[in-house]
Amino acid sequence: MRAAAIALCIAVALSGCTVVPTGTAHSACELLNTASQEADLAPAWYLRAGEVLEACGQDRARADAAVRACYAEARNGYRDSKECEAMP
Repeated sequence: MRAAAIALCIAVALSGCTVVPTGTAHSACELLNTASQEADLAPAWYLRAGEVLEACGQDRARADAAVRACYAEARNGYRDSKECEAMP
């Protein structure tokens, strides 16, 4: 269910051709931000969410997403979490 909500938020945030009311876009950005902070996602989801959140106006969104993706890879056994701790 969370993945579907995140996908919807990304679709709403990226719909450059569609006119989206400001409140809806802001709500989608807030929902995506909350999901990326609280849900256990695949590393690629964190990275894409960071791109979208940066477009929403969050300055460090990509850097924070890269750290979250690193920890997701560590949870999955693909890297050591110490590498993630060293990230800026």
